[in-house]
Amino acid sequence: MSAPDYDAYQSSFHRAFHPELHSILGGLPLPDGGSVLDVPCGDGFYARRMAERVSGGRVVAVDASDDYMARACTNLADVVTSAEVEVRKADAYHLPYPDGTFDLTWRAQSLISLDLEAAVRELFRVTQPSGTAAVLEVDEFHHALLPWPTELEAVLPAAVHAASVAPLGSGTKLAPARRLRPLLRRVGFGSVRRATHPFERAAPFDGHTVAFLRHHLGFLRSLVAPHLPASLLTAFDRLSDPDARDSLLNSPDAELTCLNVIYLACP
Repeated sequence: MSAPDYDAYQSSFHRAFHPELHSILGGLPLPDGGSVLDVPCGDGFYARRMAERVSGGRVVAVDASDDYMARACTNLADVVTSAEVEVRKADAYHLPYPDGTFDLTWRAQSLISLDLEAAVRELFRVTQPSGTAAVLEVDEFHHALLPWPTELEAVLPAAVHAASVAPLGSGTKLAPARRLRPLLRRVGFGSVRRATHPFERAAPFDGHTVAFLRHHLGFLRSLVAPHLPASLLTAFDRLSDPDARDSLLNSPDAELTCLNVIYLACP
């Protein structure tokens, strides 16, 4: 299995916001001498940081993609850590570990592409009764807040909703964070806490932020283009044109807020 289509987009997100993401990981209850699971681990971005933080114990990175497995192995090969690091190919719905194996289980920005309940139920199964499951997700309706003209900003959420219903069967498929609290409780977690983390950037944007915005705007256009009037699509294209001086990427007054939600759930 190869890496998913959204790989470049996700990798640009990691590069643009790695200080904030490392800070989030720094706030997780990573137990010294304990066991940590990152599933699906992708290229090992999060697992590497966890391995750097954990003293002793074990960090396990799991994914079903052969491409990601190879990249995670490379990214974790030279990590400086006292923990045992394991990279393993496995199905996120059928993890090859007994019930209650891990002190901390971590899942980041993957639920859009997975069966939400099956994935979260399996996460509960492998989390120790005294452990914590941490889930980082976004809401595509409010993932990247940009200073769009009000007439365009008002119709973008409706266009995203329409794009979500047809191929995905649900208007909330692109917003898994909205469904997590009741789902975490339904599968057995007794305590659920949520925190929202805003990542802020202001023009002039650095290269990594520009790269993320280009991927984000390209993905957003693929969703909304069939559902916008021609005049508004023209305005969208002008504002997202990397070569236009007054585009959102180049305007000296542009600001970006990237919203990220993390749920901490305990059995």
